[in-house]
Amino acid sequence: MPVQQSPLARLERHARGRALEVAIAEQRDGTWARLTWNELYRRAIDGAAGMIEAGVAPGQVVVIRVPAGIRQLELELATRVAGAVPVLLPDHLHPSEVARLLDAIEVRLVIVDDESRLSLLREAGLMEAQLFECDDRSWERLRGMGLERRKRQPDLLTWVEAARAGAPSGAVLGLAREKASAWLFRPESSGTLSDLTCDDVALLTGEATDRFTTVVRDAHLTSGCTLVWVERAEQVEAALAHFSPTHLLLDGASARLFEDLVERGTVAGRPWHDAPRDVLDAVSARVAEARLGARARKLADEVSALEPWFGGRLRVLALDTRVNRTVSGLATALGHRLGRIAHHPAVRLDLAAEHAVVTVPSAPALASASSHLPRRGGSGRLDAAFSLSGA
Repeated sequence: MPVQQSPLARLERHARGRALEVAIAEQRDGTWARLTWNELYRRAIDGAAGMIEAGVAPGQVVVIRVPAGIRQLELELATRVAGAVPVLLPDHLHPSEVARLLDAIEVRLVIVDDESRLSLLREAGLMEAQLFECDDRSWERLRGMGLERRKRQPDLLTWVEAARAGAPSGAVLGLAREKASAWLFRPESSGTLSDLTCDDVALLTGEATDRFTTVVRDAHLTSGCTLVWVERAEQVEAALAHFSPTHLLLDGASARLFEDLVERGTVAGRPWHDAPRDVLDAVSARVAEARLGARARKLADEVSALEPWFGGRLRVLALDTRVNRTVSGLATALGHRLGRIAHHPAVRLDLAAEHAVVTVPSAPALASASSHLPRRGGSGRLDAAFSLSGA
């Protein structure tokens, strides 16, 4: 699929061709929440139109600070479809660095799920920015505003798509640098992710602000696969059992814990082996063509007991770190391909100069007021339910 295709075009394609297939899943309060491609498309386009109704213009910046999962993906896609630029800032950046980065660009909207997430932004000016505390009720109201705007202006999002044609839309991340000032950059990669298809189920771990998860999210939008996204390594086992993924994509933090996860893994509520470490060592030795005694050969054969832990369908294992001999041996023994994801060098981004802000044509005025229509406040403003205010 052409990489230049817009987020709106990709969403429309999946909503038509895979309407009832699961697009995104997450673990929430001990249960698994899902959205189909049709649901994700509708929520993203309504959210995008709602942002425009609230005064976000194509080319402006939206800072998103919510946890990994469905809501993050919805907000990121809505921002991109609205023609705005989503900016994601890692928690390990210093507030002074964040202030320097944000004061140089036109931030229109800051979205948080909790007031505590504003601490990273405490030194930034953000004099022209609005704040959106995005709980379930507020997100529903924003999408309701967007739906009403689209009814009055059906060609709104296609106009924005044309106005932003050729402009990059992917998420922009903050990059901390050890001996220099932080950068803004747009992650790019090559390798395994280009092989994802609509029939695949990809289990992803990691935070939204990680460059690895960011390139995976864009590959998900291109391929139309099912994305199961969990933030922490300890959620991997439950996700493997519930979704039987074809791809396991571990960010650096989870990758470093992967051996421990495998050692402690359970199948049907019981440890997959009485001596898992010995089995893994024997498998590594066999793959390295070392000479093995009878006991070691028997232990190496018993790695097959681990197959159900991966869900039975896994084809590709990709770790965002260097793969050691244990993981390599395990993948070889179980017939999993080790995926390679090559991150392109981070290029410093001058976001202020990337693309001019575009003024969206006004929607046609309502013919007459009606007490049956929901009241949404004045033009370009969100109602009080949004907790929206100037910084």
